[in-house]
Amino acid sequence: MPAGSPEAGPLTAPEGEPVGTLRGFSAGALLRRLRQDALLRNSAIYLAGGVAAGLFGYVFHFATGRLLGPAGYAVVAAVLSALYLASLPGLVMQTVAMRFAGLHAGRDELGAVPGLLRKLTIGSLLLGLAGGVGLVALAPAVAGWLHVSDLRAVYALAAASAVGLLVTANRGALQGLRRFVVLSANGVLDMAARVVAAVGLIAAGAGAAGGLLALVIGPSLAYVHSLFALRNLRTQPPGTAAPLGEVGRYAVWATIAAFGTTFVYNVDVLLAKHYLTPEAAGIYAGGAVLGRVVYFLGNTVVAVMFPEVATLHARSESHFGVVDRSLLLVASIGALLVVGYLALPGLVLLPYGPSFAAVTPYLAPFAAALTLLALSNLLVNYFLSIGSVRFVAPLVGACLLESLLIALFHDGVGQILTMVVLSTGALTLAMGAVYAGDRLARPRYAR
Repeated sequence: MPAGSPEAGPLTAPEGEPVGTLRGFSAGALLRRLRQDALLRNSAIYLAGGVAAGLFGYVFHFATGRLLGPAGYAVVAAVLSALYLASLPGLVMQTVAMRFAGLHAGRDELGAVPGLLRKLTIGSLLLGLAGGVGLVALAPAVAGWLHVSDLRAVYALAAASAVGLLVTANRGALQGLRRFVVLSANGVLDMAARVVAAVGLIAAGAGAAGGLLALVIGPSLAYVHSLFALRNLRTQPPGTAAPLGEVGRYAVWATIAAFGTTFVYNVDVLLAKHYLTPEAAGIYAGGAVLGRVVYFLGNTVVAVMFPEVATLHARSESHFGVVDRSLLLVASIGALLVVGYLALPGLVLLPYGPSFAAVTPYLAPFAAALTLLALSNLLVNYFLSIGSVRFVAPLVGACLLESLLIALFHDGVGQILTMVVLSTGALTLAMGAVYAGDRLARPRYAR
């Protein structure tokens, strides 16, 4: 039985005594156990890759801003913002690829993964082509909405969106196959290539167009790398990929999950901007950004849990231990950040400067609200990983509840934040109840 599984025996020191006892404690044995725990190990790998990619993302912003100046940087930043909005279909594509790659891996059908990726690649090409044609046809209107005069910005947006869709399907397969080192390297390659390409092209005199072209070069290189990383799948015995109808139905539920969690995650900031004064809205936005650190860290755990559960479920093996440990890990991260925000608010707010001192009393509540949302998001992804739709009603209900509560009660930052805590708390309780029911209804080994 693999170490780190729910059924694994007690950790023992070299003398044979349980590490839980004082005399038998061994730091080396504890570290070995941590290295053998797939959930912790892969979460750490994915987190490290995400942090490295994020740092390159910041360097991209700083470098293009410094080289282009405010006017040129505004063009690149506008396209980047639009790319974030356009990334939702890619998130769905990655979830679908991850789910079915994990299923095929769990059933020892690795030869079926190339067929799955062919279907998803064709779907990505068609979707990307349709989106690209639409953007090009509406280029003047889109450029006006982005407040840019150069239509090349819209063309770059169309190309980057299309390539991004292609690479997300392959990333989902890597994630479903639990190849987190390669997956993390792929993300770092993407962002590092953007930095190198942008700096080189802008220095060569390409101007803002160089920064825009870099947004296409990065994901293009990442796509080539992902093809290389998945090449060994072609040597596997051929298998039958999941039927297109099954994949399509799952994509619908994955879309609902993506839109629902994104809505709950973002709508409070938008409504705060609508109801509060500009200064108060800025304070709210600053607190929300700091609170979202919990959600980001929680997502690294979700990214590892999903394929683990999907694979175990496909083998009809126990998977609840993985979910329980994931919940505990996310809750622990959230609790640590809440305590940190309470104990060291000045350090936390240092990047914003003294003008954001008014955020101080709201730091811990923001962290608590985002911890609750991170726990709910984990459970939404649990149900997605086993192909269940029982998350839909609580998630849709939370979207409606949060919007209604903030629309009715928005007298200041504190009141809106209270409504967010109530909404995310209700969602967590509802999702927890559904999960508990699922846990009680299933035998020890999942059906």
